[in-house]
Amino acid sequence: MKFAVIGDAHLGVKWGTPRGEDSFDQLKEALELAVERGAQVILMLGDIFDARIPKQEIWARALRVLTSHLARGRGEVKLRETLAKDPADISPLALRGVPMVAIHGNHERRVGGLTNPVEALEAAGILIHLHTSAVVLETPEGILAVHGMSNVPERQAKSILDTWNPKPVEGAFNVLMLHQSVGQYVYSTEERPTISPEDLPRGFDMYLCGHVHYRAESSVGGKPLLFPGSIERTQLLQVEAESRKGFYMVDVGEETRYEFIELKSPRDFFYAEMNFDGVDLPTLNEAIRRKIGEMLSGERRNLQKLPLVRLRLKGTLSRETSKSDFDERSVVDELSDRAIVSISKDELVSPGLRERIEMLRELKDARSMEEIAVSLLDSNLRELGYSYPLDVRTLYGLLVEGREDEARERVMEVVSKLVEIELKGVGR
Repeated sequence: MKFAVIGDAHLGVKWGTPRGEDSFDQLKEALELAVERGAQVILMLGDIFDARIPKQEIWARALRVLTSHLARGRGEVKLRETLAKDPADISPLALRGVPMVAIHGNHERRVGGLTNPVEALEAAGILIHLHTSAVVLETPEGILAVHGMSNVPERQAKSILDTWNPKPVEGAFNVLMLHQSVGQYVYSTEERPTISPEDLPRGFDMYLCGHVHYRAESSVGGKPLLFPGSIERTQLLQVEAESRKGFYMVDVGEETRYEFIELKSPRDFFYAEMNFDGVDLPTLNEAIRRKIGEMLSGERRNLQKLPLVRLRLKGTLSRETSKSDFDERSVVDELSDRAIVSISKDELVSPGLRERIEMLRELKDARSMEEIAVSLLDSNLRELGYSYPLDVRTLYGLLVEGREDEARERVMEVVSKLVEIELKGVGR
């Protein structure tokens, strides 16, 4: 018995950009390879679509790709039973060709009572949708029981899993599908998963998880826990540059074997972080262009599409350089015929800004707004090179009270004294 496991497709991501067709190309290749390699069932781990309400153009493009598996194969898989799911929800069309069983992901999840796009695909007879439910399928080589929990908010995931409490079906090869962060396997560092591998129910033959966009393998109670990763790059993180995109083929016989099948259609992706210390604008521009040139001279696997390049700039600029002085758009446009470039300068700061940030951190815990404002005023005056003694707090108080004339007089007194000092110096 063979089945394919495909992770997040994110159909429609980057629609309207040069990358708009990529997600469809990659799912099309994955489905074709799965069928060619003898898959009798295709399991989809959520986030088939990138949006809860896809545009009509995305629907049309998706349906052309997602119906191909129905016309392939010999239609030998039968529905034996359902668990916690109304069998009337499953169209006979969904069992033609190579059946597809799917859960929905966080990108597709909608509030209760509203139909999400994966449920719409089930209504059209394209797949079988699961959420805290299961289907038992009969293939010529054995029984496959697919249990699925679609995405739920992370804070509720463990309690919903515990309440569902799925049990393996006797005499079947039992698969548990999720679309959640699990333990150290997370979609982003901002998530706090409530499920760990130890929380997953025992007795299943294989555990499959979407949501995580990089490929990873682990185990639960001695059984495989597989994260195939997304088949399209959406985050452009370093981990996605280090791992290939593809899907799993699982072969269940006397022993269970699984193989990761790499796709050829994804764009090449190059990622780098650059650290600077007091760099000026010309040097920054030269270093960035040189780095991108080095990356683009590296190994390429897909020469048919422009590669993706992402740079993260870190560190400090020279004191006379502002972050806004660097125009990353000009670099992107200049290299547009060679790569799709993304440059992040969020972590690049000027020394002056860093000093202000540190000062605000020191002030925020125990000082009033007035004290913070006075300190900032004093800091700005010092940065401008002002060194003549001035009662900054008094000046601030006059401005707050609306006594601008008096404040102006105080400043003019200081200016007159500074001019007098300068003139004396010139006359010497």
